[in-house]
Amino acid sequence: MYKRVIATVAALAAFTATPVIAADYTFKVAHTNAADEVQDKGLQKMKDLLEEKTGGAATLEIYPGGQLGDEQQTVESVMLGSLDMGMTSNAMLSNYVEDYKVFDLPFLFPSIPALGEKVDANWGMLEDSANGSGFQLIAVFSSGIRHLMTSKPINSIDDLSGMKIRTMQNPVHVEAFRAYGANPTPMSYSELYGALQSGVVDGAEGASTGYDGMKFYEVAPDFALVGWLNMTAPVTMKKDTFDALPEEIKTALMEAGSEAAKWQRQYVVDMEQPLLDSFKEHGVTITTPDTKPFIEASQPLYESQLTTDGQKALFGALTGK
Repeated sequence: MYKRVIATVAALAAFTATPVIAADYTFKVAHTNAADEVQDKGLQKMKDLLEEKTGGAATLEIYPGGQLGDEQQTVESVMLGSLDMGMTSNAMLSNYVEDYKVFDLPFLFPSIPALGEKVDANWGMLEDSANGSGFQLIAVFSSGIRHLMTSKPINSIDDLSGMKIRTMQNPVHVEAFRAYGANPTPMSYSELYGALQSGVVDGAEGASTGYDGMKFYEVAPDFALVGWLNMTAPVTMKKDTFDALPEEIKTALMEAGSEAAKWQRQYVVDMEQPLLDSFKEHGVTITTPDTKPFIEASQPLYESQLTTDGQKALFGALTGK
C-alpha cells in the first residue's frame, strides 16, 4: 500500500512539473452564426488544419454567435487590429471591399461547387481587391443558397407584394427585394428572431443552415425555395497584421484556409437535403415558386449596381461576360 501511494505521488509530481505547451500564435476569430452551424464548422476545420501544419505552434480561438459584436463591428475590429480575424457575410464585407459587391448579385452562380470553382480560379483578383482595402483574404466559405422564410406561404413572386422582408444591411439586397415587390427592411441578424416573432417583419431571406441553426422555423413556419443568392462568407485579417507574421505561419494560414474552404463548401452541399427533410418534421410548409420572374426582375441590378472598373472586371472574370 505504501509503495502504491509513493508511486502515485511521484506520478502526480511528474505531471504537474511538465509545462503545458501553448501555441505561439493564437488568432481570435469571430462570427455571428450559431456554434456548429456550417460556417463555424469551416472554422473548426481550419483550426485543426492550422494546428496540424504548424505542429501546434498556431491555432484559432473561435467566438461564434456574435459574442464579440455584430457583423459590422466584426469587420471594423479586424480593420482596427483589435480582432485578429473575422468571418462575415460577403454582404457586409462588400461595404468595405467594393469589388466584392459582385457576389451580392442575385442568381449569379447556379450551385455552390460552381461558385467555389470560380473563387479558386480567380483567387489572385480577389486577394488584390482585399489588399487594396487593407484586408488579407484567408478563405471563402459558403453560407449556402438563400431562400425565403415567412409567416405565410410564398407560392409566387406576387405573394411578396408589400411584405416586409428583412434583408442584410446591403444596398444590392435592398434593391433586389424592392424589385421583387417586397418592402425590404434592413436589420441586424441578431434582431431577426424577435422581429419575426413580434411581426415587425413578415419574413426574411436566408439559407437553410441559418433557418435551422437559429430555429427561425419557430417564428416563420413557411420556407420558399427561390435560391435568390449563393452567399459567401469570407474570412479576413488586417493586411498589416498578416504581413508581420513569419513566412511559415502565413503559408500555413493560407493553406489551412484554402483546404478548409473546399471542405466546408462541400459540407454545405451535403447538409442541404437533410436540413430540408428536418424542416418538415418541425411542421414547416415548403414551397417552390417559379424562379423565372425573380431572375427577370434581377437583371437591371447587373448594370445599376456594378459601377466601378474593379467590379466590372471581377464580374467579367467570374461570369465570362
